[in-house]
Amino acid sequence: MESTEDEWCAFNPMAKDYYEEGGNQYTNESGQNLIDEAPVPPKDEKEQRVAKQAKYPYLVVPKSNPYVTEKMLINFFGRALIKEMEFRRMSRVYFIYFENIGSLEAARQRVERYPNLIKCVTGRLQKEHDINIEAVTSKEPIPKPGPAISPTERTAVNRNRDVPVSSGEQKHPEFLRPPLVTKADYQIGSLLATNDATKRYLNVKYEFTLERHDVYTLKDETRIPQVTLHFRSGRTIPVTTVAAPEEDKTETLLEDGVSKCVVCQNWTDTFCKLCKMPFCDASCFADVAEQHKQTCGKGEILKLDEKVGRKFPKPGLPPSGSKVRITAFEQTNVVYVRSADIQVDVAYYTVLMEVMMLGKSASKLQSGPLCGQIVLYKFEGHMSRALVLNVDDPKDIYVVGIDFGSVEVTQLDDLYECSSYLAGLPCYPVAVKLRGVPRRFVGPNIREIMYELDQSLVFDMKYSKREYDFSKGLQIVVMTEIDINRSLNRLFKTIITPVEPSVSDLGFKEDCLPYIPLSFGKNIEVVVMDNTFLKCGFVYCTSRDLAYEVSKMQRDIQEYGEKIAKCATFAPPLNELCIAKYEGKWSRGLSVELMGDGYPSILFIDYGNIVPTHVTDIRPYPPQFIFPIMTTQLDLIGVPEQPTNEQIEWLEHYYPTGTGITCSEIIYCKENNTYSTRIDKLQELLSLD
Repeated sequence: MESTEDEWCAFNPMAKDYYEEGGNQYTNESGQNLIDEAPVPPKDEKEQRVAKQAKYPYLVVPKSNPYVTEKMLINFFGRALIKEMEFRRMSRVYFIYFENIGSLEAARQRVERYPNLIKCVTGRLQKEHDINIEAVTSKEPIPKPGPAISPTERTAVNRNRDVPVSSGEQKHPEFLRPPLVTKADYQIGSLLATNDATKRYLNVKYEFTLERHDVYTLKDETRIPQVTLHFRSGRTIPVTTVAAPEEDKTETLLEDGVSKCVVCQNWTDTFCKLCKMPFCDASCFADVAEQHKQTCGKGEILKLDEKVGRKFPKPGLPPSGSKVRITAFEQTNVVYVRSADIQVDVAYYTVLMEVMMLGKSASKLQSGPLCGQIVLYKFEGHMSRALVLNVDDPKDIYVVGIDFGSVEVTQLDDLYECSSYLAGLPCYPVAVKLRGVPRRFVGPNIREIMYELDQSLVFDMKYSKREYDFSKGLQIVVMTEIDINRSLNRLFKTIITPVEPSVSDLGFKEDCLPYIPLSFGKNIEVVVMDNTFLKCGFVYCTSRDLAYEVSKMQRDIQEYGEKIAKCATFAPPLNELCIAKYEGKWSRGLSVELMGDGYPSILFIDYGNIVPTHVTDIRPYPPQFIFPIMTTQLDLIGVPEQPTNEQIEWLEHYYPTGTGITCSEIIYCKENNTYSTRIDKLQELLSLD
């Protein structure tokens, strides 16, 4: 039995298959190999890959951890940027192809902003080398990869473009509006020197020109029932829509309960026990004591002089820590305030009512007013006092409402004579300057906030007399809204300061901006903003009034491009807005063509020229710049398709950039939304040729 056990211990039926090398074959009975080997890419597939790398810019992202997947990369870069994605299993890398260099630049900026998420290298056309049998046995040296693409490198500009570019490198024109008031207007003995002894209006500005071109909402009929709110020149004007009741013609002053004081016209419930004459206090009674003694108990009505008993609080800047109300805005950092004290409130509205009632019988001005003259200004049936500032153009007379502070533009038909009594009433609004708030272009965002801050809000105003702007004659203050403890200075600074958007955010189209069309008709004066496309038969124009606004807008754009925007390079997608540099200055632009040379074609929408601009001179468009487009393309009727050099020289002489011209007629085609003008002199020149 023992021998039998020893024989069976050595029995192992699997030993033969395990130890014999001939049995270790991964083949079936027919000899077919059961293991799939990695396929070698066919040559046509390799050629397609090389052609794809030559056509599209791409990034190479290694699969450094399990979280780097195709879906993760799509979410990281954005589906709109990625053209195609390819994963190579042998080298474990993703090849991400993009439509253009702009999309590549946006993706690269995204990687630099979040370097801990993924790491990648920039791809460039090079010879394809895959790991296969031929590559292993080949003795050819592997070429070194080329340097990565540098977005800041300035290469030669590709002139082969579909969109024509502007000829020449002329600078954008700049227009400066003449001041409303000069030092010459303050000559000794002049009306302006008499009525404005502190020379406050020497630095006054009119910042609401765009309201005259129907760009913004100018009135609201729904906020307050039976009242229409007009938004004009930095102040809100309430106009009631209810017909005023007929005036009571009774001559008696006696009323039951409450009546108006015979001296100051304020409501009071204090009366004389004998004649029932109403008066406020001992001060008012002392002013009419003699007259009252003669009429008391005789049933006669007390008759007073115009100025008897009239006592108004002293006007001027309220002390630091006072409660104030806003009457109007002159600029983004200059505001008119008055004291919110109850006595000043009563006196202020008493003056307004006095001007309104006595102004109904005032006569119109028969001739043009003089600079510095105090007149009555009529708007929607309401009278208010105004000081004439500028009368250079009889059609546009600039006045400042001295009871509010707003600068208005009016005509002679709306001006009336002001009596010496009304002119001598006190003016309570005082101009102050907001500390830390810069002067900026009055765009739609800050304008809406201005008209929300009406006179019903009360602010706490604090200042130090050492902080005084002597050049402007303004006290620098800090204002805080009492109800919600909100700083007006911080609010304004936040609204007017542009914020650079992320390169991954969706851009803004041209349709996001309002547009001011060109006036059409006969004898229209325009200003030429750009004439570099005369060979194509058109120029870019705008009105002179709007040309001033275009130049005024550039102050905000320069501040954004030089100090706020930090993006080193930016390639805007097609038909999206941007901020681009031209001849050393930043301007608003529109991407009209993308090229692989790093110089997209940018249309400067405020002027009209198209220039290839390098990506290092372009910044993302901030959402705060909702400024209207004020420049229009004006087609020149009669210009041949291929004008001669002599004709182009004549056109450049007739339409020089930055100068005003008078078109005999501007025609508007509503069907095509185009503007055109005919040049009679050009027709004569062509007929001579």
